[in-house]
Amino acid sequence: FGALGLSQGVYKSVLRKGYRVPTPIQRKAIPPILAGQDVVAMARTGSGKTAAFLLPMFERLKGHSTTVGVRATVLSPTRELALQTHRFCVELSHFVSPPLRFCLLVGGDSMEDQFSLLAANPDALVATPGLLQHLLAPRMMLSLGRVEYVVFDEADRLFEMGFATQLHAILASMPEGRQTCLFSATMPAILADFSRAQLHEP
Repeated sequence: FGALGLSQGVYKSVLRKGYRVPTPIQRKAIPPILAGQDVVAMARTGSGKTAAFLLPMFERLKGHSTTVGVRATVLSPTRELALQTHRFCVELSHFVSPPLRFCLLVGGDSMEDQFSLLAANPDALVATPGLLQHLLAPRMMLSLGRVEYVVFDEADRLFEMGFATQLHAILASMPEGRQTCLFSATMPAILADFSRAQLHEP
């Protein structure tokens, strides 16, 4: 990890988590993501994909911003995966300063709690697509107009579970110039088509 050019806060957090040597997907994906490119990455479950997209996200966000507006979004197919990713966000950014703020948006949690997290000006959202699209309704006051980094985690499952319409709507609410990363265990045709249409020279 020392050779990946991570900032001190992120690097210390990685060591604290007990990581020493990057997995193949981390070694291959982190440098182009850090360079600002759109990336499509395929690796089996359990190969370290989460850190491969979170570490560059922390580098991009640098620390908490007082300017209002979410700057990064991770979309997960299930509540369980979103909870796990949110936990990794907190653990892997432990030494980042000023501390980054994350907001978890999943069904089944109190909407009141989620609104108070949104009111605290989070830097990044971890969300399931159905709930996030619901919160983008005009009366809900959530804007993704400042998002500069978006990740589709377990992207094959996002499409298998029928979220295509929500995913297109969510992307349409983000700036054109955002960086988009797509992480998946398999690459079905619908995903390949989506990558060609929505990502910039991934």
